[in-house]
Amino acid sequence: MDLKKTLKTIGKLLSPLKKSIIPLILIVAFLLIDVYCNLTLPKYTADIVDIGIQNTDFKYIISVGTMMMAMVLIGVVATIGLSYFSSKVSAAYGRDLRKMSYDKILKFSNFELNKISRASLITRNTNDVYQIQIFLGLFFTTILFSPILGIGSILKAMELGTNLLWIIAVTFAAAIIPFIIIFIRTIPYFKIMQELTDKINQISREILMGIPVIKAFVRQDYEEERFRKTNEDFRSVNLNVFRILLVLLPAMTLLLNLMIVLILYFGAYDAIQGEILTGTIIAFIQYATQIVMAFLMMGGFLVMIPRILVSGRRVAEVINTEITISDGPIDTIDDNPVIEFKDVVYSYPGSEKETLKDINFKLEKGKTTAIIGGTGSGKSTILNLIPRLQDVTDGEILVNDKNIKEYKLTTLRDRISYAPQKAILFEGTIRSNMLIGKEDASDEEIKKALKMAEVDFIESLEDGVSQGASNYSGGQKQRLQLARSILAERDFYLFDDCFSALDMNTEAKVKENLKGLKENSSMLIVSQRISTIMDADEIIVLDEGEIIDKGTHDYLNENCAIYREIVSSQIDRSKDLLYENEESSNYILDTSYIKKTAGGK
Repeated sequence: MDLKKTLKTIGKLLSPLKKSIIPLILIVAFLLIDVYCNLTLPKYTADIVDIGIQNTDFKYIISVGTMMMAMVLIGVVATIGLSYFSSKVSAAYGRDLRKMSYDKILKFSNFELNKISRASLITRNTNDVYQIQIFLGLFFTTILFSPILGIGSILKAMELGTNLLWIIAVTFAAAIIPFIIIFIRTIPYFKIMQELTDKINQISREILMGIPVIKAFVRQDYEEERFRKTNEDFRSVNLNVFRILLVLLPAMTLLLNLMIVLILYFGAYDAIQGEILTGTIIAFIQYATQIVMAFLMMGGFLVMIPRILVSGRRVAEVINTEITISDGPIDTIDDNPVIEFKDVVYSYPGSEKETLKDINFKLEKGKTTAIIGGTGSGKSTILNLIPRLQDVTDGEILVNDKNIKEYKLTTLRDRISYAPQKAILFEGTIRSNMLIGKEDASDEEIKKALKMAEVDFIESLEDGVSQGASNYSGGQKQRLQLARSILAERDFYLFDDCFSALDMNTEAKVKENLKGLKENSSMLIVSQRISTIMDADEIIVLDEGEIIDKGTHDYLNENCAIYREIVSSQIDRSKDLLYENEESSNYILDTSYIKKTAGGK
């Protein structure tokens, strides 16, 4: 079963090569031509020495020499062709394998993204794929070439009819021992190297994203030491690997030279006895050198195998990751859809605690629903369940009375617009970021959405957005994200606390502008601010994953203690706005006044 699974994985990893059948055929053709040329040249050398020079036949020497030159030129052309197509195929393979891995990552839900860290995914899709790509290029130019050349040289050496083949056998046996030792010793190091590469990427990412916090808490020395330690561990492992590998080259050079000395010594003895010609000795040395070098190249390749196996396993782990959230069969949704949460329960994988318990509510056209609750009460989790970024543990979410899992993901998500808690913008321009919300949006549509979101701080749609939108403030990023989310007409708009960085006045204007969306769609707003949600048709109060109560603002303010406590705490923080008389220490909670003040009217 494991063998079958392994073969299936290898098949997946090699599947991009199907697109390169013709280049692969050319690689084999150029390789065979190159090998043939290499195997022919020693015989020509022997003929020139034993026949041409021995008989002082200059015509023969010129004739055979011309053939040698032709073979050399053909061999050079074949080598160039082999290198060119090998590079082309390996580069195309790396591109396609990277795309295959990237496409799989895009299908990951939050569950899969928590299993393999983001830093590790970056390393696997770049460094690991590159290692496999380099390996493939060497495979064509070295691994296929070396055994054919080696076997061919053995057969040609046997044709010479000498009794010196035992020298090659002894040399080959002596060379195998260090290769086996090096192979065994380097396997664990390469796995550690890749893991440390992941860790370096992860620490670098954390430090770069957290620079303001690091500076604010004067943690530069601590972070420098944390990075230095990991970097030093990586250096140490690298040094250990290369110390082992450095022994290989001088050892093999020594063996090769000893082999030539032995051939010359015993060959000279046979030549004196008249059993072998001088040209034959020269040809045998060339064939012996080719044999040893061929197997040395194979040995050098074998040393790379541990690292490639590690990289292959890591990329295969991404490609073979089972997707927990998959398409359903239904590819259409009727007009005016209704989403219903029915006894929904959710627990994070590996956690025994239920994040959500018995959640029941509906999202309908023309209705604004809001969710409020403490930190960790499950508000954002509810929003993640609707576009199926996560799936329910128990219960069900229905769309027009059909389980949400029965719909294709693209069909479902085309009906939903989602503005997450953290505003995410991509490097490019304002226009390129807006077109993510609607690919065919006109400039007029984009400007209308920007106006609704009160984006009054840009000069044109070509204004740049840097990586991470670092050239905009938190409130500006939230308004740009809001504009993108309302650009296309959707049936459901999900806003996950995406007004939090806006001042009260701007928030009131944006809310007023968004009222037009309510006519043809449903809005679900998650917020910590009473002012953001108090106008909602239904407010859901969450506490530790359970719905404590739901209703309008006035109803909850009278009947729900937790909601009333949230209102009071926020009024305490803003009592200067609510005092009818600044000199008085007593104030009355007047909901109509709150609406008037928070609404900016």
